[in-house]
Amino acid sequence: MINAAVIGTGYIGPLTIEALRRLGNVRTAGVCDANLSLAKQIAAKYDIKKVYANWQEVIEDRSIDVVHICSPNRLHYVMNKAAIQAGKHVLSEKPLAMTLAEAAELAVLAGKTGIVSGVNFCYRYYPLVLEMASRVLRGRAGQVRMVTGTWFQDWLSHPDDWSWRLERKESGPSNTAADLGSHWFDMVQFITGMKITEVMADFSTLIPVRNKPQQQVIAFEKAGNIKSREVKVALEDYAAIIFRLSSGAPGSFTTCQVATGRKSDTEIQVYGSDYSLAWDHRRSDRLWIGYRDKPNEVLIEGPALQNAESGFYASLPAGHPLGYHDALLNLFKDFYEDVKKAGGRDRKRTLPRPTFSDGVDEMRILEAIVSSVKKRAWVKV
Repeated sequence: MINAAVIGTGYIGPLTIEALRRLGNVRTAGVCDANLSLAKQIAAKYDIKKVYANWQEVIEDRSIDVVHICSPNRLHYVMNKAAIQAGKHVLSEKPLAMTLAEAAELAVLAGKTGIVSGVNFCYRYYPLVLEMASRVLRGRAGQVRMVTGTWFQDWLSHPDDWSWRLERKESGPSNTAADLGSHWFDMVQFITGMKITEVMADFSTLIPVRNKPQQQVIAFEKAGNIKSREVKVALEDYAAIIFRLSSGAPGSFTTCQVATGRKSDTEIQVYGSDYSLAWDHRRSDRLWIGYRDKPNEVLIEGPALQNAESGFYASLPAGHPLGYHDALLNLFKDFYEDVKKAGGRDRKRTLPRPTFSDGVDEMRILEAIVSSVKKRAWVKV
């Protein structure tokens, strides 16, 4: 058994624990949270034996092989660095750090020590997102001409809605571009096999004044009537970005967390010279394939219908759709396969697993986006 510990028991922490339980060869040996009461609740729910008083105790525990960093952004760098230096394999939430320099340092350090690193870009692990990447890699869609997409949510659409992601000291220089944008741009680079080389971005704070609760509120939680105080919000809840890929192909992305009625509407479209591909998170088991000279198609998720490298991750027969929990599990399967290998070397995959190098890529993009907003100009990545 591989012993893992989870630091952070808010929204993503319990989802991480549930995915780990499904692996079979991984034991969640302990949990940690700044909110000790919450950590104890999660430990009791999942029958986890150990609750650490602070995250440093996790790092110092020699029985722990892998650390999952599920904390707010400002803690990612220091926790990741400490875990690597202690010789532990690490799977971090995104973004990897608060700055590009911090992320780059972590990637270099992970490479030198030989630990297995991972970043939770789980959306690339939906079977039909993998299928998109497989088809583009094989050249079946032809030359990629254009990429576009959106990501709309409404969980911050009321002035009483709150998240630590709205605070610069916790989140860094961006809210929604760092949160949702990091996932979406990772999908773009993964599917196309190309890098984003230039961006032009616009941010807006559509709710500039909010009521901040005086107690912890978990992401997506309906907090109810609790004591709060009025605060000005510095970070964006809307972002629009146009960009160029390394081939010169253009793209665009719009995201917003105050889009009333949209719960988590994610779409990515890739337009090729031979055919086009479109995936919608709300119908994640359907892949739209568009043609010029014949009827369009809809591919249903299923191992017998997909390419071998993507069908491997579609674990149920067609008509039995997988979801977010399964995408998380697929990522963890690949990560822990590499942990089990001698020397911690990554298995060479046709469809690669996200490592700290991918985390650095996303920080490069985010840094360019933030710079573009300030300059109101195109910025190279």
